[in-house]
Amino acid sequence: MRTPDTQSRPFTPTPGTTSTPRTASTPGTICTSGTTATPSATPSRATTSTPCTTSTPGTTSTPGTTSTPGTTSTPGTTFTPGTTFTPGTTPSPSPTPGAGGDAPPHMRHLGILAHSTEGAALAFLSFCQEGFQRRGEHDHPDVTLDYIPFGRSMPAWDAGDHDAVRRTLAVSVDRLARAGADFFVCPDNTAHLALERPGPPLALPGLHIAEVVAAQAALDGRKRVGVLGTSYTMEGAVYPRALSACGIAVEVPDADDREVVNKIIFSELVNGVFTDASRAAYVKVIERLSDRGCDAVALVCTEIPLLVGPEHSPLPTLDSTRLLSTAAYDAAVGLRPFPSWRGGPVTR
Repeated sequence: MRTPDTQSRPFTPTPGTTSTPRTASTPGTICTSGTTATPSATPSRATTSTPCTTSTPGTTSTPGTTSTPGTTSTPGTTFTPGTTFTPGTTPSPSPTPGAGGDAPPHMRHLGILAHSTEGAALAFLSFCQEGFQRRGEHDHPDVTLDYIPFGRSMPAWDAGDHDAVRRTLAVSVDRLARAGADFFVCPDNTAHLALERPGPPLALPGLHIAEVVAAQAALDGRKRVGVLGTSYTMEGAVYPRALSACGIAVEVPDADDREVVNKIIFSELVNGVFTDASRAAYVKVIERLSDRGCDAVALVCTEIPLLVGPEHSPLPTLDSTRLLSTAAYDAAVGLRPFPSWRGGPVTR
């Protein structure tokens, strides 16, 4: 990680992690509660997903505004209240949240699979804030966060060893299951390149961030979306697959712009550094995507929304971090179908 030579304005404390060999680490948990979940022994398989037909919450974006979801969601299915979740099965939560005291039995416990500091922190905060807005002050579904330091996976990322990254991420999912989580989200777009690799089913079902973003883009009526993220994400297959399945064309910046975007992410954003100069550079990249016919830009590094807000962007934005947090809240309270994806390829 390179220390930037511009004046920084940290959003949250700088992680400053050091790349060390991957070893088991003690999870840092937040709001841990619930009973121990038993990992599924179901054989690995591709999961069928149809995000473009899912009743996904959100509002229609207009130029200059963010394509973030609204506060009212429409249930995608009918649920039966008061059922008990067993990993590997589909629970039936109630669409009506309980009030006060202990978490109502139908509210599901979210596990956040962290892979980078700033994005995971934003996802945690926005999930809790979703609860404050909808349930009342200081209330939200139970949530646990597990984070094996990002630096331990960097040698594998640099080597293109996505299977090794998947194994590290699977350890976090196992620990979330043991902490009582019912399902997980991973607020790191690049990590989904590894999570989609074939392998043993993960211990919990999870929401796939690209499926959530693609569903929102379809709901907003987008036809051509620019993609900004790490070089791994911009050059990978996760977003072209998810967006094209919804009939949406994908544009990525040219090679020089991809280098600029990626360098700022790894030298600044993941370290909590956000500068005016970097924001201006991103705005120019988005302007060039607009010139190529894009009608929205997907901010699919979960730290980018901390640098580029809707008020800065020449195009409507798809904020992958907050979209995922809202989808997680809806899944926790039964306002969207409970996830079934346990890693591996996503097929239709």
